[in-house]
Amino acid sequence: MPHPLLTLDPVPALLSRVRAELSAEFGQTTPVRVARAPGRLDVMGGIADYTGSLVCELPLDRAAAVAVGPRADRQVQVFSFDLLDEHRPFTLRVPLDALAAADPSALRREFAEPGRQWAGYVAGCLHALHAAGLVDLASADVAGLNIAVRSTVPIGAGVSSSAAVEVATMSALVDHFGLPRAGEPANDGPPPADPRAVTPMRLAALCQRAENDVVGAPCGIMDQAASVYGRAGALMRMVCQPHRLQEPLAVPPGMRFVGIDSRVRHAVAGGQYGRTRCAAFMAHRVILHTMRQMGAMAGRELVADPTNGYLANLDPDDYKRIFRPRLPEQAKGGEFLLKYGPTIDPATRIEPDTVYEVRHAADHHVLEARRVTNFAKLLGEANAMGPAAVGSRDRGLALDKAGHLMYASHQSYGMDAMLGSAECDLLVSLLRDREKQGIYGAKITGGGGGGTVAVLCETGDVVDRALADAMAAYEKETGRVPTLLAGSSDGAWWTGSAVL
Repeated sequence: MPHPLLTLDPVPALLSRVRAELSAEFGQTTPVRVARAPGRLDVMGGIADYTGSLVCELPLDRAAAVAVGPRADRQVQVFSFDLLDEHRPFTLRVPLDALAAADPSALRREFAEPGRQWAGYVAGCLHALHAAGLVDLASADVAGLNIAVRSTVPIGAGVSSSAAVEVATMSALVDHFGLPRAGEPANDGPPPADPRAVTPMRLAALCQRAENDVVGAPCGIMDQAASVYGRAGALMRMVCQPHRLQEPLAVPPGMRFVGIDSRVRHAVAGGQYGRTRCAAFMAHRVILHTMRQMGAMAGRELVADPTNGYLANLDPDDYKRIFRPRLPEQAKGGEFLLKYGPTIDPATRIEPDTVYEVRHAADHHVLEARRVTNFAKLLGEANAMGPAAVGSRDRGLALDKAGHLMYASHQSYGMDAMLGSAECDLLVSLLRDREKQGIYGAKITGGGGGGTVAVLCETGDVVDRALADAMAAYEKETGRVPTLLAGSSDGAWWTGSAVL
């Protein structure tokens, strides 16, 4: 009986093309290991992951598949069937010794060259395993690899196409190198007895390290965690301090979450995303400085950080009353460094000549944390009412409040996080105009700046027509053809890998 993984899209298409086009590299009789990982729809939380918020993520049915096979030499050859061009595989070769010897900044420069960044997500996983001491790529006993990638996760849509590739690659490599898997997420408590053991969160953290260090994208762990550990049809809930998983949150009966790709390309590496993240940590630095001053005035020395490094741990009312008035609305990087010094964020660096919107960034992150918490509570209330309550006033009120929190998050993305998009604003407006047809809420997702809009809506033909109508109106006004992302599937931890 075939492994269930072999029936999941896009694994069959990947294997078909490997056999047809890469038989010389992978060989006819050499075992090939395959793994799969889904993209994710950021329902609530988004960029507040790196400031410690609760996040709610839905694993999609769009996924990346990776095939791994051994080589006789010590080269890693990576093939992409569709990351750059659908019709022919792109190829990149890199020596294992280069991945073992190079520091992350050198690798980052290497993969920043035109046409090479896509391979950084794959080769970065090998570097992360080496840097973590799990695989010694410098050892002559480690043979080279052929790695082929195919993905149906839309690129630049803000649904974690990069995390899907990383997680699928890492899942296959963990098993290829014989690293033991430990079945629990390992939120708290002692680590597994075997130091080489890989838990779900360790797998996600290795992927995050690949993206931070090799690709140079200052992402949090949310995307990778959802791709690793999400369950089909449920929201993965995680408090990002750094990664405390909660029980999955069921979608209320008769409801669903879908995504609409605006076809406005989004990017995490650098740009406004990086400036907003940096500004949030600058706000944390100022707030901690203020706390120390207040403690000194009261005759009490502040020894530890009461927020534990996370803006999400600030009480929103205390923030607005005490700390917000003391935050600079803007700060030039060089002047900030002279007064406060660097931040605690390892993924960003304050640029001396850049002006940062410090107060706006803090507004988004502190208040977003409360919005997400309230959103999850409201969905929980709707779930607790059970299927019999479908159509009831109380259930409708809870869902309506949850939807309005999504609208508030969308507005904050544009006004405070500075990561809005005119096209996504239009799409959310068109959806909101159709609330009476079963649409409750909508918001821009992930890193913002374009990408996908998440939608809370009912199931059924009426809302299907409303979604199609909104998408048609969007296309007519913008000339962009939006795509509906409506399915869900399990994360890579649950599907594992298989050898053919």
